Amino acid sequence: MTSDRVGILDSRATPHLGLLHGCMLLSGFGMVFLGPVLPLLAANAHATDSGSGLFFTAQFVGSFFGGVTTSRRLWFSLIRGSAAAAAGFAALALCTQVHASPLVDAAALLPLGFGVGQMLTSANLLASERFVEGRGAALARVNFSLSLGAVFAPFLLGWLLSSVALFPLLLAAAVFFALCCVAALINAKQPSLIATQGQEGGAAPERLSRTAFIYFAALLLLYGGVETSISGWITTFGTRYGANTLRLSTLGATALWIGITAGRGLAPMVLKRMQERTLLTATLVASAVLMALLSAASGAASIIGLALLLGMALASWFPLVLSAMLSEGATAGEAGTVIAVSGLGAASLPFLVGAVSRGTGSLRVALLVPLFALLVLLAMSFRRSRTSAPTA
Repeated sequence: MTSDRVGILDSRATPHLGLLHGCMLLSGFGMVFLGPVLPLLAANAHATDSGSGLFFTAQFVGSFFGGVTTSRRLWFSLIRGSAAAAAGFAALALCTQVHASPLVDAAALLPLGFGVGQMLTSANLLASERFVEGRGAALARVNFSLSLGAVFAPFLLGWLLSSVALFPLLLAAAVFFALCCVAALINAKQPSLIATQGQEGGAAPERLSRTAFIYFAALLLLYGGVETSISGWITTFGTRYGANTLRLSTLGATALWIGITAGRGLAPMVLKRMQERTLLTATLVASAVLMALLSAASGAASIIGLALLLGMALASWFPLVLSAMLSEGATAGEAGTVIAVSGLGAASLPFLVGAVSRGTGSLRVALLVPLFALLVLLAMSFRRSRTSAPTA
């Protein structure tokens, strides 16, 4: 591609659907795998809790830079991302064999996170090119695969780690990412791709206005914080107000991700009968109501049920906002930066929830933080609809 614009390309020049969904499935796995393997990884590296926290920081930093450095050559980014993730998993596997220090393990997580961030961003943008018509529904479908990978990774790893050592599992993950890289290389070399490159010639790339860029960055910053606050604190909330057993309380987080996955699977069907902007606003209203109910909920069953419904309400929000941003002419670099910014919200808002909980002595009160963020998002969506043409 000679233009930086995310625009209309011949469908033959874009990835096979199997490749797109495979990349997103692996990205979902790469996003959440660290949690299930953390106890073994920390024990292997003789890491304290602070050392273990460094692992998450390294993965986040890598993912952030993977998003912001996404190239306008989306195929190159997809290939580079899958190769970097494969190298990161292979390096981490080697670290477990030599009992490397926590700093060395964290160093391996940097390219791993970078690769996953680059894959997630480039796969979303390539999907938007393939499906210009009905872009919101198409992005919901590919992000369904992302959620599916995030949902099944803990179950798969939890089942395998009882009988399989960490080294072969990490090495197997490296192999799958390497196969994804090879598939992307083969697909990118199709003659139809070469024929369609340069169709836009020397046309000046369209870009977001500064106001629009800040607006979309703020939206995803808040959304990333809301989703991570709920998924990160729902188990603790369940142990305090729903059940005394950790095993039962963890079902809240599982229900949330199942809801997100199911919601993204249903979104394309809903969008056949509803405009994207209408669905966007409706999901924000529903999320705010459900969040308020969750903060006041008691009992395991009600908390798990509300988490499931909240996941379904939040599910289509990210794909629809991404679709709106791309419809306004976001470049690959701008889209990557905005997606990466959502990680900043994911890193800061859950911390704020913890600080409020400690200060007030009540996690119920602290859950008003993501509720307030949802209300801000709702207000911003109405303001956006008055100041610009509907695009979502």
